[in-house]
Amino acid sequence: MAVLDLAALHERISAELGSDVLVRDREPYARDDGAEGPYMPGLVVRPRERAEVAPLVRLCHAFGVPLSPRGAGTGTVGGCLADHGGVVLDLGGLRSIVDIDERSMLAVVEPGVLTAELHRAVEARGLFYPPDPASLKICSVGGNVATNAGGPRACKYGVTGNFVLGLDVVTGTGASHEVGHRSIKGVTGYNLAGLLVGSEGTLGVITRCILRLVPRPPFAVTLLASFADEAAACDAVHRCLTGGVAPAALELADRTCTELLARSGTLAVELPPGARALLWVELDGDGAGLDRALLRAADLCRGAGALAVAEATDPATREALWDVRRALSHTLRAHWPKKISEDVAVPLARLPDLAAAAREIGARHRVDVASFGHAGDGNLHVNFLYDPKASRDIGERVDRCVADLFAATIALGGTLSGEHGIGLSKRPYMPLEQSQELRALQLALKRAWDPQNILNPGKVFPPG
Repeated sequence: MAVLDLAALHERISAELGSDVLVRDREPYARDDGAEGPYMPGLVVRPRERAEVAPLVRLCHAFGVPLSPRGAGTGTVGGCLADHGGVVLDLGGLRSIVDIDERSMLAVVEPGVLTAELHRAVEARGLFYPPDPASLKICSVGGNVATNAGGPRACKYGVTGNFVLGLDVVTGTGASHEVGHRSIKGVTGYNLAGLLVGSEGTLGVITRCILRLVPRPPFAVTLLASFADEAAACDAVHRCLTGGVAPAALELADRTCTELLARSGTLAVELPPGARALLWVELDGDGAGLDRALLRAADLCRGAGALAVAEATDPATREALWDVRRALSHTLRAHWPKKISEDVAVPLARLPDLAAAAREIGARHRVDVASFGHAGDGNLHVNFLYDPKASRDIGERVDRCVADLFAATIALGGTLSGEHGIGLSKRPYMPLEQSQELRALQLALKRAWDPQNILNPGKVFPPG
């Protein structure tokens, strides 16, 4: 991107929106929470109100300058990075919870609202917004929508897209539209809100979200079951899903994670000798039914070979157990200098095959591997862990691990990403899952929304 273009754009933004929307320190925007980058943006703009987004996009369209929307920067695939050197649009300043409509059971929020903030606000009204990414305390609703984020509770309730009723969006020409509806049901025209969910900022900039809410479950309990191996834990997943207990979450941790947690002593319960896999089982509902479900779930885990089943019924112990699960990614990062995290998903029946394949791939290429994640919907986070200084060829071996994992996932009937998206990191592998014709069809949709290809250009789809 020519410096003259950015200089002229800088001047126009200052004239039309005021210089205080321009962020001077661009360094924090050169990376996200993944391995891509650094990519220094040419400009960073942080709007103060929704009305400033459309004029900014129109200016970028007029100048032909690429623009990458960014939420809280907690993504792991480089989806919000300006690898093109253009503009990063920081939506973190748009943090208003516009409305919580208790009677209609919906919330209207701006994209910069943190997911945990929304949880607290609606739960104070006796309502519930189930999507719960592990980074919920620091990730934003807009970023969740852009990647169709999930979380442990997706097992029972579904992912972010299951709760999006409508969106306000600015297309690549700077045109503003309201898509979707406030009603729970609606089939007027194409499902454009659904198209935008998971589009990673390539079709439009989301400026407001209408989200469906459900009644808040009055009670919740958690079981932590330990097993001799991942296969037994996966058997427990199947038994819990089909055994009549309707788990809200089923979260798996493999032997690397389990051994690390056992050594660290961070779990709220003691693990028995020989434990090499863990399964968090969350149940919610009314008190009487929950007691029966708790006993049933414990029996189902024991039937699958659980070495021990610990029950956490008080809020403090439950929160402690879940804090450990949500912090697993950072726990691994603290013990290895480098971590490449993938979030592949397979049909539930192939979950034990995926766990075994990840372990075998790591062993074959002599790279440590740790898998954990959303066993209840077949979505595992497979992490390749290494020290870049360990050997000259370690980077090449990790690359082969990633390629082999994706190939194994597709062979198992799975998909490259369950919730993180494609971004920069996974776009070379898209041909494994989607034909050139199917990718061309999607790029034709992008041209309709973004005719000059300024919105997150080059993300998701490989060139050619």
